[in-house]
Amino acid sequence: MTRFLAMSALLLSLAGCSEPFIVFAGGELSGEVAPPPEDWSELEDEETFQLETRPEDPYSVNVWAVGIEDDVYVGTGPEGTRWSQYVQEQPQVRLRVGETLYALEAVPVTDPVERRQVAEAYADKYAMDQDENWVKGALVFRLDRP
Repeated sequence: MTRFLAMSALLLSLAGCSEPFIVFAGGELSGEVAPPPEDWSELEDEETFQLETRPEDPYSVNVWAVGIEDDVYVGTGPEGTRWSQYVQEQPQVRLRVGETLYALEAVPVTDPVERRQVAEAYADKYAMDQDENWVKGALVFRLDRP
């Protein structure tokens, strides 16, 4: 029982944080706001990013992202998630890379050639087997400069 109470207290304290924590969503992200870079290929040095959606009531999550030259992409499974619903309703997002925040606009990617490039970039960066590459059927968003 004591272990259960300790674990419950830990989970409640983590849920109270505004930053996303592992699989728990958070609220408004903190960090230095900067203009988006011209070249996103440096994202290869980072593995996990934070995406903030719904500016009027911020909702943030940890995501994987890939940079392909001057574009940056995020994706989720084909059924979508809470954050993907939010960006479809309101495309203004902020992406945190390290301690830097970038204001961007999420645009659904439907072009098959662009989607294939994104799936390949995810597979390369995150060491995915092409047969198990979830990005092929994912909801994919390009995060454009506003």
